[in-house]
Order: sequence, then C-alpha cells, then structure tokens
Amino acid sequence: MRRQFPLNFIFLALFTCAQSFILGVVCSLYEVNQVLMAVGITAAVCLGLTLFAFQTKWDFTMMGGALVALSMVLLVFGILAIIFRNNILHTVYAAAGALIFSLYLVYDTQLMMGGKHKYSISPEEYIFAALNLYYSNKNKSVGADGGAGQGVKAISDSKEMDKAQPLSDHAKAFDAVFFISAKKDEQDKGIYVIAGCERRPLGMCNGLFYIGLPGKGLLCSKKIPDTVLFGAQIGEFGAEGVLITPEEPMKKWSVSYKGPMWYQNEPSKIVEVEFNGEWTATSNYFDYDTDLHPPAVIRSIAREKWSRKYFKNLKTAHQSHYEQFGVMKCNFTIDKESFEITLPSFRDHSFGQKRDWTLMHRYAFHHIFLHDGTSISVGIICQPSTATRMEVGYVALPSRETLPVEWVEMQLYQHGEGGEAPRDYAFRMKAGDVIYIVQVLVEYESIHFVSQDWDARMVERFCKFVVNGVPGRGVSEFHYRHQGGRPDDVSQNDPEWYRKMCHKI
Repeated sequence: MRRQFPLNFIFLALFTCAQSFILGVVCSLYEVNQVLMAVGITAAVCLGLTLFAFQTKWDFTMMGGALVALSMVLLVFGILAIIFRNNILHTVYAAAGALIFSLYLVYDTQLMMGGKHKYSISPEEYIFAALNLYYSNKNKSVGADGGAGQGVKAISDSKEMDKAQPLSDHAKAFDAVFFISAKKDEQDKGIYVIAGCERRPLGMCNGLFYIGLPGKGLLCSKKIPDTVLFGAQIGEFGAEGVLITPEEPMKKWSVSYKGPMWYQNEPSKIVEVEFNGEWTATSNYFDYDTDLHPPAVIRSIAREKWSRKYFKNLKTAHQSHYEQFGVMKCNFTIDKESFEITLPSFRDHSFGQKRDWTLMHRYAFHHIFLHDGTSISVGIICQPSTATRMEVGYVALPSRETLPVEWVEMQLYQHGEGGEAPRDYAFRMKAGDVIYIVQVLVEYESIHFVSQDWDARMVERFCKFVVNGVPGRGVSEFHYRHQGGRPDDVSQNDPEWYRKMCHKI
C-alpha cells in the first residue's frame, strides 16, 4: 500500500496530522523559548548529520544490526531508569538516545542515497524513506527537561527534598509541612494532635496547632480561626510558638508548640501549653509526582478540555507533594498538667513555585490509622484549572508496602457541597486487590482559614473510622473556597509594616 498512489499520500497526510496534534500538545507544556531552542538545535544537528552522511566514505548502511542491538540496550536502560528514578540517570538516558538516533539519521540518509553504499531503498519507497527520517529526527529530539511533574521527581535526592526548600520569587511562593496524629484511649475516646506550617515570603507563614483530649475537648492555638503568623526565620517552619524542624531526612522530625491555646467548647478559657514531639517514620515515603496510580492520573487529565491554556495551567500550578506515616512521641503540659503519649502519625511536605488557593474549588482528604497497623491517606481534589476530579492517596500496610489508590467512590457534590461538611458518612476505595469500605463519624470539628487573604476555609474534623470492619482514628479535612477576605478586626493586629504593605493603614 505504501507504493500505491494516491493511498500512500493520503495515509501519510493522516499520519502527519495525528503526529502534529500530539507534538502540539507536548509543546504546549513548555515555554515558547524552550520549544524554539529545541527546534533550532534539532535543525542544526540534522543539517550537520545530513552533510556528514553525504560526504563521508564510511558506509553506515552495514550498521543495521549494531543499531538494533544498541536500541535494545537503550530500551533496557530506559526500563531501569523508570524503576531507579534519578535525574543523572535520566540525563545519561537522554544523551544515549540522542546519540543512537543520530546514527539512525545517518543510516537512513545513506539508505536513501543509494550509490556505492551496500544497502539502499528503492526510489519507489519515498513514503517509507520519509517516515524513516521522521522517526530518526523525532526520537533524537526526545530528552529529559529536568522539571518536576507526573513521572519526574522534583528533587531526586530524598535528603535534599526532606528539608525546608528555598522559596521562589513569586508572591505566593510556599513550602508547607503538616502533621496529623491520632488514636483512641482505653475508653474509646480519641486523642489527636495536629501541627502545620506553610512558609510564605517576608517571614510570614500559615501555622496552626490542635490537641484533642478525652475529658478536656479540643484545644486550638491562640489565633485560630486565623492562621497568619509573623516572624518566621529563613528556612524555619513556624512562628509565634509553632516550630517544626527536620532532624534526619525521611526518618525524623521534631514538632513543638509553646503558647496559649483555647478550648473549643469554652472559648473564653485559655490555657498555657508547652508541647514537644518527636516524629519517627515507620513507612516509606509516597511521592505524588511518581507514585500515584497512573490510570487515576490519566482519568483526571482525560476529563478536561485540552488546550494550550490547560496544559500551561497544568505546568504552572504543579506542586510537589509527598507523604509518610510514622509515630509521634508527645510530651506536653497543659497548665502544668503533664501528658506523655505515643500516637500513630502522618506527615506531608509540599512545595513549588506558588500555591494559589484561589484556584482550588474543593477537596476532601482522610488520614486514617487502623488498629491492625494499616494506615490510609485518601482524597478527592477539585481544582478546575487542572483537574475537576482527581482521586489520590495510598494505603500503607504494616509490612511497609505502599499501595496507590486506584479509585475512590465519593462525589464531592454529594458530601457537603453547600458548605457544611458531613459528620456521618461512608465511601468506597480500592488499592491493590482490596476494596475498602470507609465509614466516618466526626468527634470534633474546627474551622480555620489559610492564606493572607483567607482564600481557603478548612474544616478540620477529628474522626472515628471503621474500614472493612477494622476500627481506627484519624482526621478528615474538607476544603472550601472562601471569598470573604480576611476581616479587618483580625488584620488590625498584624505588624505595622505588613499593614502598610497591604494598604490597611
């Protein structure tokens, strides 16, 4: 068929249109100057190799077998690069691919030339020859861009990743850590500790601290529902009493709080709290850039209307995020009454060029610690600019094996869409070969707001869970977009320099 006119031209035209669409989608992920640079480099290399193929006395047409062997080596190397993710490995892989397909370009050019070369393509095979050259050029231009995204870690070295990250120059630059700890006591009452800090520019951060205790209720750090804190030092997570510090990468963090807290059931009652916690990992870390269930990611992207703007949003809104389960050894005093508790615990770390809470519509996350040692992190995200529905999370088994969540049967519009999060509900999810039925019953609930303009309203819920009949404790967090701004009676206590910058005075 490739020799039959005009069918060969028709199919070549269809192939060209399909490849053009794919190339356009891929190019839309990159900046214009990056695409133009790739085009220029590819054109220059192709011209140079073509001239070389025309004038060299070496006969590359006899190298077909060697090129096949090199291609097989490259294939195996690529599989290893997928398993052992490393930026240096990716760079070597890209360089090797460029070299091999450069040889293919010379090989295909000489096949077309014929003449004194041992092998050649018939002049009637012009369509086949064109495709050969196309694939030589296409594969030669494939390489790693070094940027973070689905399938590529933001930082290949976990030691460099698990620490405070440099903030970008963006006004909404961020670097955030969050810790959740929970279990039941002998009377089946929940014990909870939550600590979080989202570093922002200018020494500002969004920080919070909660303690839930049987017989006492829920204690909230002084500023809640406001979380805007000032005075954070460079490279530190925390301010105004909250301090979260990495001690040993992917193994140990310290969490502390010192200052007043108020009782949710009696807001006028304020107590002095001093908390010191040591968090130790009990599972491998789960990186959202590389470890999410691929079909779940594909489904979230396939639902959207593709355009250049969409893929640009997908790139610019990207945040690197990883999670890990562990235990938190807690020593704290509440008005000089001492407590010593060890709790199963969860932590996450997110960072990126920016975090713009105005892009987020809603999400619902659940962090669960079951009595059989299984831990679960599962969520549904609705961020219309990138994914109107994205199912994420994983199950950490007592063996330290982690299983990505394949799907979640929970519709956000059926669970608190009106702004009031449900307090008694259930949903299903699948990870590995197991379908999990998750039942949720809320014990405590608190609301706080995040960002300097209160762009996000977080409904923090301290919950009983039953998963496939196994009881547990944990926290669910429902996010809602908040458009009311940060009230003046709250911001009036901000530092004078900050109020001037925000034109409050």
